[in-house]
Amino acid sequence: MNPLIAQGESRTTSPVVVALDFADADGALAFASRLDPAECRLKVGKELFTSSGRHLVESLAARGFQVFLDMKFHDIPNTVAQACKARPSPACGW
Repeated sequence: MNPLIAQGESRTTSPVVVALDFADADGALAFASRLDPAECRLKVGKELFTSSGRHLVESLAARGFQVFLDMKFHDIPNTVAQACKARPSPACGW
């Protein structure tokens, strides 16, 4: 058996990964509440993770979702700019 395929998964299974491209946790959680964890996985990117933190990922996992945390730091300029704007606190000014 291929170790990269979770036990019980078919080799033909290719789950849909839904990107949560929201600026904050409220929007992401509201959208996720309309999805079925058995039907898809979720991707949390740099901007959303920076603004919402690990609590969002833990909340999604508690709802039964498998979460892909996309934290690459080499990305298109707009994504990097939005992640910088989404810093967790205004006190982090530089």
